[in-house]
Amino acid sequence: MLCTQNKHVFNYFIIEFIILTCGAWVTTVTDENRLATFEWKVLRRIFRPKRNALGDFELRTNREVEELYGETNIIGVLKSSRLGWAGHVWRSGGPIGLATGWKPDTRRPRGRPRQRWKDRITKDASRLGMNDGEEIAQDR
Repeated sequence: MLCTQNKHVFNYFIIEFIILTCGAWVTTVTDENRLATFEWKVLRRIFRPKRNALGDFELRTNREVEELYGETNIIGVLKSSRLGWAGHVWRSGGPIGLATGWKPDTRRPRGRPRQRWKDRITKDASRLGMNDGEEIAQDR
């Protein structure tokens, strides 16, 4: 019972907070790895070690923790919510939609360009097989 209460707290408070704060955030691979590590730390804390037949504690395997949790991982939830928000942005004709399509006329600084929110969205959509996400959002 305690595990289910902690699971609900994790889902409804921590995950929702991360989704709300990271929805408009350009996550890098390092950020995604840190979020996944955080998620596993919390899940391992919620689903503590189990006792075996001898009474000793045994660590749960990753597969057991995934079966007990039964939800998608935090990265999948983050990407799906970000794509949902992108659909709203692409359909809007207001300043947000114009700002995402705007390209500055000035020169960029030297070095690798920083990843933009729009670049990350198109990369996530292309991994799902949607190469024309903006057109799909307009045809809704």
